[in-house]
Amino acid sequence: MFAPRLAFGLCGLTAIALCSAARAQSVAPAPTPQYQDRYIGGGSLAPDITTGNDATSDTSGLARSLQIDGVASVLNSRDSGSSHNTMENGIIAKSQWETATYGAWSLDASVRTGGSGGDPSEQGQGGVITLRQRGMPFDGGWQADNALGDVNSTDITLARLQPRFYLPTGPMQGITTEWRGPSGIQIIAGGGVPGLYDGIVAPNFRTLDGSTATAGAQWSPTSQWTVGGQFIDAHGVNLAIGPVIDGSSRESSNTGLLTAAWADGGKHVQLNLLDGAVSGNGNALGTWVDASMAQGRFLQNAGIFRIDPGMTWGNQLISNDAEGGYYRLNYQSRQWLADLGLDAVRSVSGLGANTTFLTGDTRYQMSRDWGIGAVANVSHSEGGTNWSLEGYVDHSNGGGTGRAQVDFAETTQGQDTMLTLNETWSTPAALRLSTSASVGRISGAVANDLQQDSTVLSIAAFGGGQLSARMGIEGNVRWATAVQGRAAPGVSANVSLTWQLSQSWEILATYYENRVGSWTPLAVVSPLTPPMATVVPSVQESGMFLTLRYRRASGSHFAPLGGAPGAGSGEIAGVVFLDANNNGRADAGEAGAPNVTVVLDGRFSVQTDATGRFSFPVVATGHHVISVVPDNLPLPWTLINEGRAEIEVTTRDRTEINMAAQRMR
Repeated sequence: MFAPRLAFGLCGLTAIALCSAARAQSVAPAPTPQYQDRYIGGGSLAPDITTGNDATSDTSGLARSLQIDGVASVLNSRDSGSSHNTMENGIIAKSQWETATYGAWSLDASVRTGGSGGDPSEQGQGGVITLRQRGMPFDGGWQADNALGDVNSTDITLARLQPRFYLPTGPMQGITTEWRGPSGIQIIAGGGVPGLYDGIVAPNFRTLDGSTATAGAQWSPTSQWTVGGQFIDAHGVNLAIGPVIDGSSRESSNTGLLTAAWADGGKHVQLNLLDGAVSGNGNALGTWVDASMAQGRFLQNAGIFRIDPGMTWGNQLISNDAEGGYYRLNYQSRQWLADLGLDAVRSVSGLGANTTFLTGDTRYQMSRDWGIGAVANVSHSEGGTNWSLEGYVDHSNGGGTGRAQVDFAETTQGQDTMLTLNETWSTPAALRLSTSASVGRISGAVANDLQQDSTVLSIAAFGGGQLSARMGIEGNVRWATAVQGRAAPGVSANVSLTWQLSQSWEILATYYENRVGSWTPLAVVSPLTPPMATVVPSVQESGMFLTLRYRRASGSHFAPLGGAPGAGSGEIAGVVFLDANNNGRADAGEAGAPNVTVVLDGRFSVQTDATGRFSFPVVATGHHVISVVPDNLPLPWTLINEGRAEIEVTTRDRTEINMAAQRMR
């Protein structure tokens, strides 16, 4: 409907111009210009999704949206010389709606057939269902957030914002609630059956044995102090992280947290106390103090800690059997960025490793277009000294923004040298493209009982956008091969083509391939993750996925998310990714983080898909805040800027945002 209105407006402007020309004839007679009907941009502008019959046929009520995907797929897997096909078909539904008195709501659901070829316990429940409500108002300034279904356990805010020791929120099938009131009061509770997410396109949730429950509260008695406590209990669970589940060992645990934080201007101190036990093995204690101080361009962080062996948080293992301290110094100016860190970690039991870890990171912006930087890490323990060095040059060039990077790591397992060229290309507004090429030399590291001596070449591309008014593409492709030696080749690809049939209907065709060899480059990145050559089992999978998508938005003359009826709107889309080189950009070959919750303005929430992508299709024009909840992020990754970003949305535009998670240093 935008094109007819545009033509009508042009006719009106032409009529005004003709009248003005007629009045001006007495001064300077001129021939009347011949009218020509033209479209702005050749008619390539996207339609205004806030008006018109294609946007909504229902103008009653508040803003609401619905997206339904029907997915059909064939997945081929090869293992130990055998090959088999797996059908993973399903329906995925995502809905959001706003109410006047009960806050904002969202429903994510999927139904899946096929998938895992294992027994019923490995196949899971055949889908996912999650109902969320945010910002339900009550008298006295209270608000409530609630969630039901396949969710993550909840923590009080003081437990979530931990700079050094992360208390994880584990997946479960159950219920959570959070209440916020005056004086910084927060009350949380939740419980359910622990589980795991899986699935490639159609998400699935697999429940595990046992149960978990938690309750906690925090309060700010003054403007400077916040105190809180939380208790979490797990019964008959497997204390494992990730897909490694051993059904022969079931444990019960209970853990309590007391925490207090003081903040004044740029100064912050937080004390944490943990007390827990696993299956009657006696209490394990943990305590740590974190402090930070900002003075001008300097930011200092320091802490001391002691955590007994066997400490857990619900059914999740946390860093334990460790005592020591750390110090961080950060300096930032218009041209300089510099970080210095020192960690000293000792084993409480004497059975673990004692490690001293030193890291330094600096970057200098020489001019508008040139920047240089380096990162050095040294780790020393009884097993020897391991170190890594990284140097890079950033350059804004005619093609975009590029980085040339050299990495060298030497550990007790071997050596790894790698040269990488990354480029984020300058493209038309509707397109995005990043490419990466690297060559690496791996020697000495053991994989599959073989001493590696290999040269590996890798090429990757990441990007997407609109190829035409109706055709779009999104993809991340990486290819690696050994040009010399025994290292296994690897290919990973996830490419989707989108064809817009109408305003409400579109088709997505996705090609997926994952062939991973069993070699892993060495790195020295953290005292909590000792350097080693991790042997990854060989995986060979490929598949095709066909999705038919229906998307509809409606409301009172259409009120977009976060806006008033009749307001202009655009789209927010992005990816939550694991920033391997810590440059803050989503480079080619960097993996996305699946099943992570992304929240718009603290009210509307979605979860990332298997590639880490998310979208809010219809959002009011103006200023918005995107926040990422760190549930389901693999350790030791943590979100930068506390997973928060502010963006501006313009009418009819698609605003892209990348949310980075980086390794803790």
